[in-house]
Amino acid sequence: MSRTLTFPSSDAPALPIVSIDVPDDWHVLSTTAALLATAKEVEQGEFRPNVVVAISRFGQGYTLDTAIRAVIEKVSSIEGVAELGRDRPEVLGRAGFRIEFSYPDRRAGTLMQAVRLALVSNGPALDLVQVTATATATQAREIWAEIRSIQASATLS
Repeated sequence: MSRTLTFPSSDAPALPIVSIDVPDDWHVLSTTAALLATAKEVEQGEFRPNVVVAISRFGQGYTLDTAIRAVIEKVSSIEGVAELGRDRPEVLGRAGFRIEFSYPDRRAGTLMQAVRLALVSNGPALDLVQVTATATATQAREIWAEIRSIQASATLS
């Protein structure tokens, strides 16, 4: 006896549909492991500020607190990291988490990153949505509010 399993289906639901609003000078960016990514237009050779949406699937029992601990542990392991702030705002209209930090990068100088997390119940699965933004410290002085706005615009449809 055999049966066919299909994705998507009720046993293996499709991933959540995530949308973000971006200014006109941001464009779609194709990158590994990102379901949705955008980058600001910059001069050739400059670091491209970007916002990347990634989704990881977990089984029932996975919690937002587990995801938060994993992100904090990863951030803490970055050499030279300086945490700039964290809180628990709504993300995707549900309980979420935000952490912002900077760290030295040998090619780009100091990079700043902002990570927002939310856990989406999806039938038999839990999908962790992570919205990560990156810019150089110099770029962040001018566009950090724009980056935060893009991250805050993330919605499920």
